[in-house]
Amino acid sequence: MKVITLASTIFFVASLGISSPTPVAINDTLSANGTLAGDVTKREANGAECKRRNDSSGSTYYRLTTTGTWDDDWGRGFLDNIRGQCKAIVYDWYFGYYDDGKGDCSFSITSFAAPWCVENAIWLASEPTGAIWGVSCTKAKQ
Repeated sequence: MKVITLASTIFFVASLGISSPTPVAINDTLSANGTLAGDVTKREANGAECKRRNDSSGSTYYRLTTTGTWDDDWGRGFLDNIRGQCKAIVYDWYFGYYDDGKGDCSFSITSFAAPWCVENAIWLASEPTGAIWGVSCTKAKQ
């Protein structure tokens, strides 16, 4: 009985003219201007480099360079997360973009906030588009 059912199923599928899909070739090489086939622009993965130093007012000054899509909101999500994680006053906030699309961020926070709170804020702000792990806000040379 099973053989007849299998044979009739094969006959039915064959009579419908169903065939396997034809593979499509994908051209994933970059052109000279850095775009993929189909005008899709390749973007860098999320990343951040963080430096900090104590300034003369007793606050801590931070400077970051960012890459990827996590900062596409001009750093607003990052600023919100700094406020939430550091529980400190944030002042002299600046966020802009270099010509190559990398983000440039600087700010100061009251000195009692630990560097890990800024590192946590980076992780939280980047998490929706690919969390950045292992960022360390290293002490810059004075």
